[in-house]
Amino acid sequence: MKIEIHKYISSIEDISMEEAVDEFFDGDWDPRSWEDTESCINSYIEEFQEISDKEENLLRLEIEKEFNKKVSEVKKEETDQLKDRKSILEWIENSCDDWPDEGDVGYMLSKEEILDLILQNGNK
Repeated sequence: MKIEIHKYISSIEDISMEEAVDEFFDGDWDPRSWEDTESCINSYIEEFQEISDKEENLLRLEIEKEFNKKVSEVKKEETDQLKDRKSILEWIENSCDDWPDEGDVGYMLSKEEILDLILQNGNK
């Protein structure tokens, strides 16, 4: 006779600062909000069994540096998608509803006309 038995092994292991930062960004964080991300840091730090105040402060600083780096990368990706008239027109085309209602932007105006109006009225 045989039976399936599940055994769980738990251990405490050392983790480098770089690994800890990488692990944090594998979880929940919001590139649009440092405040929301910062609240996630508090929850993340609670997972550590042994962490000194010095290590905690250093981890927070390293996470903030990586956050700023990742936010810059995401912004650059978005900026690159709007680098010229053609790419902006593609973005407008993809952003406009396929079937706008009468009076909605894109019902009568072409994407070129929409872009021209944005440029014309952008500083008003």
